Amino acid sequence: MITKYEFRKGKTIVRQGTHGTSAFIIEKGKVEVFRTDDKGNKTVLGVLKEKEFFGEMGLIAGWQRTASVVALEDCVVGVLTRETFLTLPPTHPAVIAIKKIMVERLKTVPDWLKKKG
Repeated sequence: MITKYEFRKGKTIVRQGTHGTSAFIIEKGKVEVFRTDDKGNKTVLGVLKEKEFFGEMGLIAGWQRTASVVALEDCVVGVLTRETFLTLPPTHPAVIAIKKIMVERLKTVPDWLKKKG
């Protein structure tokens, strides 16, 4: 159902601008989420740790990745594909968790994402 991958410190897990159809859950370690603007300036959006998700917009909407994610330390990350997600019942813990995350993140949608439309 969820495939686990290991990423060494410094490795890119998700690259901004690439097509995405999976969400990720951190099972071990920490990652940095950041955006790079057209001039190459990096803006850190946050640091995520164990049991936190990222990539949910790609999973739900199939959008291009809006940020990059890099391992801050050695990590184990579970990957939930769109195919698998669509087979899960609404009461599955992963479905409930992703819905909660989406509601919270959509409350604070930045201007650059609103323009994506």
